[in-house]
Amino acid sequence: MHLNNLSFKTQIYLSLFTVVILTLVSGFSYNLITSYSYQTKSFINESKIEAGLIANHSIAPILFLDKEGLENSLAYLKRNSSILQVQVYLEDGSLFGEYKKENYTRVIKGKIDKVQESWFIKDGNKCDSALTDMLTFSLVLLILMGVVVYKVSSQLISPIVELSRSLEYVSQTQTYDTKLEYKSTNEIGKLYGSFNILMESITDHQEKLQAFTSNLESRVEERTKELSESLHTLKKAQTQLIESEKMASLGALVSGVAHEVNTPLGNAITGSSIIKQETAELEKRMNNGTMTKSYLQETISSLNETARLLFKSVDSAATLVRSFKKISVDQSIEDKRKFDIVAYTKEVVQTFNSKLKSIPVKVIIEPTDSIIIYSFPGTFAQLLNNLIQNAIIHAFEFKKENAIISIKMNLVNNVFELSFEDNGAGMSEEIKKKAFDPFVTTKRNAGGTGLGLNIAYNLVSQKLKGTIELQTQEGKGTKFIVYIPV
Repeated sequence: MHLNNLSFKTQIYLSLFTVVILTLVSGFSYNLITSYSYQTKSFINESKIEAGLIANHSIAPILFLDKEGLENSLAYLKRNSSILQVQVYLEDGSLFGEYKKENYTRVIKGKIDKVQESWFIKDGNKCDSALTDMLTFSLVLLILMGVVVYKVSSQLISPIVELSRSLEYVSQTQTYDTKLEYKSTNEIGKLYGSFNILMESITDHQEKLQAFTSNLESRVEERTKELSESLHTLKKAQTQLIESEKMASLGALVSGVAHEVNTPLGNAITGSSIIKQETAELEKRMNNGTMTKSYLQETISSLNETARLLFKSVDSAATLVRSFKKISVDQSIEDKRKFDIVAYTKEVVQTFNSKLKSIPVKVIIEPTDSIIIYSFPGTFAQLLNNLIQNAIIHAFEFKKENAIISIKMNLVNNVFELSFEDNGAGMSEEIKKKAFDPFVTTKRNAGGTGLGLNIAYNLVSQKLKGTIELQTQEGKGTKFIVYIPV
């Protein structure tokens, strides 16, 4: 636990205890070191004197080589508890006699000329006495420190702790009418006074805030009502605009289909006229009796070719009408069903043939095999309509050569992926950031509403529950990637 996380009272206690303990340890260590040094030197001097006396008593036995006399001379050392071992050597270095205290196991090897501190055992009575005095002093100092801490706690820490508890109580209960009393005018008294002033100020501000809040609530309620009405109006307008855009898309579809149907119907009318003329001439010759075999063969061949062209034209017109009927019904009813998305995409693209040929644009649809999905075909048709119209209006306005639209489809793990890519003008970074926003268009003066890609985004995200991504770069084309669960 970090020291700053402890209470102020605990920190004061720990600080005082730390100072006292460090003082005691420092004094005790210094006293112990100096006492030990003094006692050691004193004992070494005493031991040297004792060694000199032993040497003087050993002169006579050594001169007469009287080992028994030496042992008798050393026997009095038993009364001195400080001497544990004595060895006497001759001039040649050989051991002549020795005294060793009972149960003492240490052995001194060889003759030595210098007295070392490690040879002696100091009398511990003086050290024990010094240690006892130091412990007594420490105990008295700790008691005094406890009394001081108690006084400091009662005079200084307790009021601060009380103030802290009051602040905590106020913060939890929000009772800002709390007041504290402290008789002294010292710093703590000033702190208590500041607390009381703060509580009074908060009470005043709370009353003002309550009045302001009441007024604000009524104003917010009014503004919320106004905003709700405005939002309802905007949603209604947006719905109408989307429906208008949808109808405009359907109108463009009708216009395109009508233009496409005109050509095969014109061919059919021309073929019918030829058949009528050839049949009339054939009937005339047959009635006049001028019919020849060669003329009959030529007429039959002409009628067959004309009938073939007539059937082809009528079939083409019927195919266009069927595609238009299917797509228009899907967009109006919007029922969910199984359908071949590849064939359906081809039918949608076919309705734009006249506009695509006018640029011209080559449309590549992959794969050619069927992909059966269960979804909303009308929503897909409207999505493709908006993407194709966006490409026709924006992508190929200035680029007329080698214009290509590539539509790729794939179905993996019940997720349908649609890639719609053109090699047209692309979008700037600024337009790309808000391409799916409503009413964003670069062709407003040319009749653009700015709802095409917004509708496409809403169709994918809301109706089809999928996602749509935009990849584009100015001058390098545009690519839309749609992921839809099916």
